[in-house]
Amino acid sequence: MLVTALAGAAIALSFAAPPGPVTMETIRRGLRGGFGPAMRVQLGSIIGDMTWCSVALLGLAPLAQVAWLRVALGVSGVALLVTLGGMGIRDSFKMPMALTAPVTETKSGSFRSGMAISMANPVAVGYWLSVGGALVAAGVAGSTPAQTASFVVGFLGGTFAWAFVMALAVRWGKQLLTPLAFRAVTFVCGAAMLVFGFSLASQMIGNLL
Repeated sequence: MLVTALAGAAIALSFAAPPGPVTMETIRRGLRGGFGPAMRVQLGSIIGDMTWCSVALLGLAPLAQVAWLRVALGVSGVALLVTLGGMGIRDSFKMPMALTAPVTETKSGSFRSGMAISMANPVAVGYWLSVGGALVAAGVAGSTPAQTASFVVGFLGGTFAWAFVMALAVRWGKQLLTPLAFRAVTFVCGAAMLVFGFSLASQMIGNLL
């Protein structure tokens, strides 16, 4: 049981840990509002990941090969990443120089942002409908109900543990930043989102040509 749970946690961390758009948005929101917004971005991302993981396990992965669906998903992903990137760069210039100054941050906005990135990011979708989905399927295939439950608990435990650690790291990091560094990190996060967006657009165009 323990080995099965650890396998589930390892698979979850293998996807969550590498830096990507969700990480950039977590940092951007966390620097503005602290632990809460950063955690909500991560929780929204988990909902998106679990949705695509469920799609893979239900055997709906072939839908990802439908051309118009892939294009629609890609366009949505590019638009989302470029928009969030632009917001990050804008925020880096509009932020108050005093880190203690209040910054408006809606709860639903952070959660929706994380979920939207996860749902509309073709890279994440590709992972869950291929490697990630296969790994999860292998983890639950031929298992007893108790083993399957252990795997799911481990998987969810890994995702929530990473979300908590990431949000806490951003919260602590915020306390160490000077006002100038605060703006610089926010700018870098926005620029990184733009790079992700333009890179995705380039891949889409290359696949269509």
